[in-house]
Amino acid sequence: MANGSPMSSQAQARSPSSPTKLCSKTYKNASQLYLTRRLPEALDSLQPIITPVQDDTNNGDNSTPVAPIATAAGTWRIKVWNLYITLLSAIVDLGAEEGKKQFGQKEWKSIASQVREGAIWDNVVEVGYQGREGSVDAEVVYNLATLVLTHSSSQSLNQQRLETYLSSYGQPNLDLTDRLQDGSIDSQPPPLRTTSGADTPKDLTARVKIIELFTLHVLPRNDEWEYATEFINLSEVLDEERKEIFLQTLEGLREEKERGEMRAVELQRAKDAELERQRDEERREAEEAAAAAKPQANGHKRNTSETDYGIEKSRPQGSPKGKGAKSDKLPNGKPRTSLSSSGSKNVKKQDKVEPRGRQTQAVATALRNLFRHIIQAVSGNPMSLVRTLLFVVGILMAMSRQDVRERVRRVTGGAWQKVKSTVGMGVKVSYI
Repeated sequence: MANGSPMSSQAQARSPSSPTKLCSKTYKNASQLYLTRRLPEALDSLQPIITPVQDDTNNGDNSTPVAPIATAAGTWRIKVWNLYITLLSAIVDLGAEEGKKQFGQKEWKSIASQVREGAIWDNVVEVGYQGREGSVDAEVVYNLATLVLTHSSSQSLNQQRLETYLSSYGQPNLDLTDRLQDGSIDSQPPPLRTTSGADTPKDLTARVKIIELFTLHVLPRNDEWEYATEFINLSEVLDEERKEIFLQTLEGLREEKERGEMRAVELQRAKDAELERQRDEERREAEEAAAAAKPQANGHKRNTSETDYGIEKSRPQGSPKGKGAKSDKLPNGKPRTSLSSSGSKNVKKQDKVEPRGRQTQAVATALRNLFRHIIQAVSGNPMSLVRTLLFVVGILMAMSRQDVRERVRRVTGGAWQKVKSTVGMGVKVSYI
């Protein structure tokens, strides 16, 4: 009896039910830890059954390490992998800060990278199914694809994996006889399936869900709309009713995406129009401010130049020294008094300066009214500013021309010569 006890223990450890019992016990413990949000402990508790270990039953050195999950019963294999995938998704959802607190920065980044880059899919296939991707349970494939779809920005790898999986199986076998017979034999370990696990209605339902995920979620994310439509039409798993539903859903998703793109374009266009309107308003305000400042400076400068010009013209014509000596005598031969002479000069200067001052003031007032009208018109029509500026520039250019100034000077000189001739004739007649 004493010698039989160790042999009985070894036989129990080597029995095919040992991995199943280990997976069952580990699953219950890890799921309890997960429900209480003790994620690091839940992940650590799953590591022993998903890590390949050397099989001691083989005496050779070339034996391949096998994880307990790979030889466990199908039910517990599916449960453990689904819990593992769900646990990884929750770990990634923690975020960088919380993940760093619970797992450490390096470990959390490693887990997040494996999930987002799809490396977790390779790990599950290699460890749990000995590299046979077509033998992965349908529920596990669905959860893996959902995990990558949720956390990965690119769905190229997800599309490739699902294409490989979907092309690895044939028509579903709904005959349960062989399966029941295989399940009644407990002395042999559960073999890996050569198909994709669609031998029961439950597996068939899972496969339909995979096709739905592939055609209505993964392919649209990659803009493979035509490919998705063709895949649905040629699928031998979907019946006609499901095909019609899938095609209608796919068309609705496509229309929704197009409407979303149109809304995005309209929103961007509205933003651009608003920015352009703000720029135009700022530019118009700047132009109005410049237009309001420029006419005042030009009007002040022009009034000053006209006043100076009138004074300069009055000097050579109003007080000639040589020729004006004849009018310094009265008709009786007596010289005029300085009072009368200076009085007549002052009267003449006042007569000439006062009309010119009134004329300058009138011009300044007219210019102010003109620019006030221009500013009011510009607020309603910005193009009027351009026409006004061209008009002002034309006036200034005309006044700056030499021939115009010469003509004004000739007209003024001719009028002054006539006045002098008239005065000279009056002096001669009075002298005679």
